[in-house]
Amino acid sequence: MSSLTAECAGLDSGPEQEITKKGVRLVFIAFARIRQFQGHPFRLYTGERFSDMVESIRQNGILMPLIVRRIFGDPAHDYEMLSGHNRMNAGQAAGLEGAWCVVKEGLSDAEAMMYVVETNLLQRSFSDLLPSEKAAVLTLRYSEMFSQGKRNDIQRELEELERGSGTCGSDFHKYKNRDVLGEDYALTGRQVATYLRINRLCDGLKLRLDEKQLTQASAVSLSYLNGPDQLAVHAALLRYQRKPADAQMAAVRKLAETGPLTEDSIMGLLQKKASSPPPKALSIQSAVYTPYFASGTPKKEIERVIGEALALYFSQPREESA
Repeated sequence: MSSLTAECAGLDSGPEQEITKKGVRLVFIAFARIRQFQGHPFRLYTGERFSDMVESIRQNGILMPLIVRRIFGDPAHDYEMLSGHNRMNAGQAAGLEGAWCVVKEGLSDAEAMMYVVETNLLQRSFSDLLPSEKAAVLTLRYSEMFSQGKRNDIQRELEELERGSGTCGSDFHKYKNRDVLGEDYALTGRQVATYLRINRLCDGLKLRLDEKQLTQASAVSLSYLNGPDQLAVHAALLRYQRKPADAQMAAVRKLAETGPLTEDSIMGLLQKKASSPPPKALSIQSAVYTPYFASGTPKKEIERVIGEALALYFSQPREESA
């Protein structure tokens, strides 16, 4: 991609301008005509990382073309972003009005999602993804709606675009089950199953998991709740303002089995103090107390006297040790 992007950088950009370079058709599209991908599963850049990208674009422009798909039925946009969300956001912050784009026509929603996932995996290692991002990737790869043949075609196309940039390196296989899928990411079948459950969380709970305000065990418990119940949990946790224990989230799941959850019912459960564990039984050797009781004294009588003796002992003032 390095030679292609260098040639793009030297071109005069303008509305509706079209060129073909290295067999790739590029269109200069205004950012205002491109919408963010609906249901984008990856976190966008913020903070210093975003600021660095803005400064780089101010100095060098957007060197790598974006990938968009043509859409219809949206009165405000003509295209939807597939690859380049961060570059577009940073470009807008840097004062640019648009960028060169590769335009995909006639993509299904599933195919569009493939482009989003595969381009992100070409740019980042799976191990660098947040928990919710890993969950989205594994769920999509596990889904039967994604054909291996189409995925291979997209992978080859992206590799061709990326050739020379040093970011290529994904390898695709036909995944038949969780264990086989996990092998590619050094995960067990159980770990893959965990991420598949996590992907069922609402966005608010996924964000809590990513920010380590929720454990994976808690996330799995909450993944069994329906949508409205999950939203109620999220609202309650905003009020609770503490990281809940796994036992509390397991109790919330149990509570949901009795009927719809409410924010107040969840708060009542979260604020309930844990019951103290029962005291450990103490066994007193008979040699300690038999000298003080006649042979045959009933057990209840012995327990009564010992209780009174202890009460008397602890009622007496004690001298503090030096």
